[in-house]
Amino acid sequence: MLVALVKRIQKALQKRDWPLRIISSIAHDLKEKRIKWLNFSGSYTFIDRSKGSQRLLIILAGYKSFLWPLTLERIAKFVPSDLDVCILSSGLYSAPLAELAEREGWSYLYTKANKVSLVQNLAIAVHKEAKWIYKLDEDIFISEGFFEGLLEGYLRIKEEGLYNPGFCAPVLNVNGYSYINFLKTINADEEYRNKFGELKRAVNGIKAHSDGEAAKWLWQKSLPFDEVAKRLRSQPFNYSAAPHQFSIGAILFEREFWEEVGGLRTSLHEGVLGIDEENLCQDCMKFSRPIIVIHNLFAGHFSFGPQEPAMRQYLPEIYPQLSLKGSETEEKEVQNQVGVFVHSSTSL
Repeated sequence: MLVALVKRIQKALQKRDWPLRIISSIAHDLKEKRIKWLNFSGSYTFIDRSKGSQRLLIILAGYKSFLWPLTLERIAKFVPSDLDVCILSSGLYSAPLAELAEREGWSYLYTKANKVSLVQNLAIAVHKEAKWIYKLDEDIFISEGFFEGLLEGYLRIKEEGLYNPGFCAPVLNVNGYSYINFLKTINADEEYRNKFGELKRAVNGIKAHSDGEAAKWLWQKSLPFDEVAKRLRSQPFNYSAAPHQFSIGAILFEREFWEEVGGLRTSLHEGVLGIDEENLCQDCMKFSRPIIVIHNLFAGHFSFGPQEPAMRQYLPEIYPQLSLKGSETEEKEVQNQVGVFVHSSTSL
């Protein structure tokens, strides 16, 4: 970095406005150092059970425990045994997550500061052998073949040579871009347009992002979940490059790209959400590494923030079709858990 700075200064001295150019170069260098420091500096605890795999799954969890019996159990069932898996908690320690990690032979990393980008960067950094990084949020539902399909799609796109992806993602049902791909595949796009008065792609400002009833309807069309996922998997391989910001709740990317962009951007303050997604998507454009959505791979996204109250109330109704265990006892236990959660949240 020092050599690069010297070269920029030497080049700037050849220009008339060299004083401003030198100041600009120094300011740029200091800014980059500050960003890198923020991205990787913070107190953390790492319970290491890694195997040194070249494929790593990081699971960002800690704030939606009412979904864990569904989402995390699906991950435990469908994750390939040769992956390293690490649960991440930003700004907290969770005993249930620590116990799950121990039971499954996964690692667990948690930070003192609530900075979601920081905890992800630290996890990737300590898994030094990992070349491929899967990232899942705790509100993502996957099915059989998810991990294999995502990697196969990524490699196929690279081999094709048209694009070098920044990251690859599945079709998500509750998403401002891929919900249309999902609806077209199941021939429900015009039904959605007639019901909600729009069929538009956008990162926000549309009902697929903000309307709880739209989220419920999209989930209704996603059931039975595993059958719908199989239906999409049976489609011919196809993909598209997203033209705008895309959710990073379920993605696959390469370590070399993460290193090239200097890690996921971390905020100065705690509790800031979305900065990792916003900056990663910007970096994809900056480095000509497009965001790729694989059309014949499906995952469920529980909801966006504005849709959560409606979806929490709807969850007991659809829970049996999302649970892998499906026993009446477990159904009642989870329904009670969700019911308590809904009651307490609506009474605030």
